[in-house]
Amino acid sequence: MKIYTKKGDKGSTSLYDCSSVSKSSLLIDLLGDIDELNSFIGIIKSNDKSLIVTNIQFWLFDMGTVVANPNKKYNFDVNLEFTKMLEVEIDSMTEKLPKLNNFILPTGNIHLSRAIARRCERKMVAVKETHEYIDDNCLIFLNRLSDFLFTLARYENKEENTLIYKKTNILTLVE
Repeated sequence: MKIYTKKGDKGSTSLYDCSSVSKSSLLIDLLGDIDELNSFIGIIKSNDKSLIVTNIQFWLFDMGTVVANPNKKYNFDVNLEFTKMLEVEIDSMTEKLPKLNNFILPTGNIHLSRAIARRCERKMVAVKETHEYIDDNCLIFLNRLSDFLFTLARYENKEENTLIYKKTNILTLVE
């Protein structure tokens, strides 16, 4: 089988049901962002969390199946079982971390993945406004995933001196 079909040469692509859609559509943009998120998660080398990180990649592929399926053939995380797994991991890591009193400066692949997850979340909200078939649990999962990635970044950096945000003198109050 050839990797190229030439069907997309004129700017369209096919969804799960073989319907054609413009590559510039918000839906395809969201699918691209989910793919980008999955790619960045793939380079996270987490010492304690490698299994959950690999599972997240599988779950994001499954999410893409839901998003690319206008006939709503699949539901996503029906009982929020996998979202709850993320919550358990978040709680477990948080117990081992100092209380967070300040913003921290984002550094590294995990923070970048978190930022992409937030972009996916925002874009999914926009897509849901015109494509109701996108499962609400996809949005819940993305929200929790970004929380997980934020906590994982803090957890992985706990031994290092995490950079705390401090307001600089570039800001002045408007009077």
